[in-house]
Parts: sequence; structure tokens; C-alpha cells
Amino acid sequence: MNGWYFRFVLVVAAVGWGLATTATKFALGGFGPMTMLVVKLAAATIVLWAVLLIRGRAAPSERPARDRLRFALLGLFEPALAYGGLTLGLTFTTAANASLLGVTESIFVLVLAAIFLGERIGGRGLLGLLLAVAGVLALGGHDLLGGGVGFAVGDLIVVAGSVAAAVYVTLAAKVAPTVDPLTMTTYQFTYGTLFVAPLGLWSWLTGREPFPTAVAPQFWLAAIFVGGVCFALSFLLYNSAIRHVPAGMAGLILNMVPVIGVLSAVVLLSETLTVWHIVGSALVVVGIVLFPATKDEPSVETTGPAGTPLPAAAGRR
Repeated sequence: MNGWYFRFVLVVAAVGWGLATTATKFALGGFGPMTMLVVKLAAATIVLWAVLLIRGRAAPSERPARDRLRFALLGLFEPALAYGGLTLGLTFTTAANASLLGVTESIFVLVLAAIFLGERIGGRGLLGLLLAVAGVLALGGHDLLGGGVGFAVGDLIVVAGSVAAAVYVTLAAKVAPTVDPLTMTTYQFTYGTLFVAPLGLWSWLTGREPFPTAVAPQFWLAAIFVGGVCFALSFLLYNSAIRHVPAGMAGLILNMVPVIGVLSAVVLLSETLTVWHIVGSALVVVGIVLFPATKDEPSVETTGPAGTPLPAAAGRR
């Protein structure tokens, strides 16, 4: 297979990640946020376990206790807290806003890596950081000029989810070199699902959200699509192609993720694209492109969305 095939595979993975936010927003029309979170994480976990078992990898009891503890910690931050923040935030904000705000993960990763991993930001990285922050602030510009408070509560919850995802990336940087990426992702999704399942049960028992017996089929399909395709399948495609594509090209392709998220929100959900979205996204993209690469690679960090490498130039939700 030639390089163009693997580049196409990466594009498909980017499309999957880009559609995740829009599909989640749509599915929230039938599910409560906690129910939606449980369903999509369970769907992703089932797909990942199916692939893991087909490949004959270790069962849970065969993993060392230290590995299980590390996977549980990773699963707490992502997907439990990271995707939990995205899902809950989407009940209060638009999919377009959430797609753009998701790239703040890269900003937080840069800062956390400097604080906890001793990586230097440098002049170029600092300029990129300032531009990216300016882009994020521009998303609240319309409300600020209109006398409002700027960001909606949903925007802030999405950003909080990005902080959790950045913590995950920082922790995973220590774990990923010693563990097969499919194994790590499968276990972290398993633990993430176990963490959020009690919240879903609590929301049903207390009546905060209805048990999903009356949810229309299109919302079920959307939720399963997010977990099984946008999360699990995108990861599997990425993992199969990343070794065959130059790191710089991979980072460039994954820059498509927030763009696809915004465009799909406009086309599929009829959301409004404002001048502030355009200004903000332009500043964010330029800023993150200026972010420093890793020590050994020109474009791609060690880990990222759902256990995948994180592009230096984009977030993934």
C-alpha cells in the first residue's frame, strides 16, 4: 500500500473525530447528558474490546496491578472527565463552539508539559500560546460586545473537559512508551465507562434523567456512532496509519478535526457561523501551528485523543 492510502485513512480518522461533537449534540436531543455519556463510552469500549480480543491481547486479570492502576487513572481523566465535560457542556453551548474550544487541550498540554515535564516553551511557543488564547477569547467576543458575560456556562464546561484531557496527555506521556496503544486505549475506556456508569444509574434512580427506553432510534444510532465510530474506529484507523505517514503530514491532516467539527455543525445542525468563529478559529490554528514540536518528532506528540498521538497543531474534539 502506498503513502496516499494511509493518508486517506488518517483523513477518515480526522473526519470521525471531527463529527463526534456534532453527533453528540444531535444525540442530546434524545438523551440526558449522563445517559449519553454512558452509551457512547460503552459503545466505544465494546468495539475496542472486540478488536483487542480478536488480536489475542491480555485479559484484565493478566494485567499487572500497577498497569491496571495506571489505566484507571488515565480513564478517569479521559474519557470520563474529558468527554464528560464535552457532553455536559454541549447541553449549554453549540457544537461549533465546542469544536473550536476543544483545541484548548493543546494549549493546556503545552503549559502542563512545561510545568511537570520540564519542556521549554520558547519564544515561538509563547507566541503561539498567546495567539491561541486570543482566538479562544474571540469566541466570546460577540457576547462581550453586546454587553454579555462572554462565554456561556457550556463553553466553560467544555474548556474544563479540555483541562482534564490535557492532564491525561501529560500522564499518558509516561505510560504510552511502555504499553501497546490499543491495549492502553481499551483499558482506559473500560475504566472510564466504569467511572461514569454509577452517575448514569444515579441520574435514572433520582429521576434527573429518564431511563432511555423511549429514546427514538435516530438518537441511539447517533450515540452508538459517536462511541463505536468517532471514538473507537477513528483510533484504530489512526493507529494503523500513523507509522506510514510523516509526522508533519499527520499533524497537518489532524488540523482538520476542529474545522470538520464546525462545518458539520453548520451543515448538519444548521448552527450559525459568526465572524467571531472565523476570527477565533484562524487565531487558534495559527497559534497552535506555532507550538513547538516534540523533542524527537517535528509535528506529533506522544499521546492524544483516546490514546492516540496528539498533533502539535490541533485538539481532537
